[in-house]
Amino acid sequence: PCPKGSRVHRAFVKSSGGKEQFPFLLDPNTGVSMYESSDIVNYLFQEYGERSKPTFGILESNLVTGWVPTIIRAGGGMSLWNGALPNPPQKLLELYSNNHFARLVREALCELELPYILWNTGKGSLNCSKLK
Repeated sequence: PCPKGSRVHRAFVKSSGGKEQFPFLLDPNTGVSMYESSDIVNYLFQEYGERSKPTFGILESNLVTGWVPTIIRAGGGMSLWNGALPNPPQKLLELYSNNHFARLVREALCELELPYILWNTGKGSLNCSKLK
């Protein structure tokens, strides 16, 4: 999580990529680092997908649906909460999500600058068994 006012993670991104811009991808498998959502999505499909490009429209629709809730919620999850503790827990928190309302939880994790592992478990996902 890299909220505005971050005490930890923004410095890492700046030292790794040269600037505080998000999203930022650092792929330890290839050594590639990059900014820009569309570049990252194209890279992921090329490097880890079976086809070289994402389906037409996936980037455009996700940019709109991703930003609309942020605007409606007045930038929820974008800034460090004043009451956030300076030291996160030693063990990473794990979030298992199969619900779009989990966005509120991700916003809270970001505002508190709590590192976490996210397991996306969409309907029919193989990860659903981990929730039981």
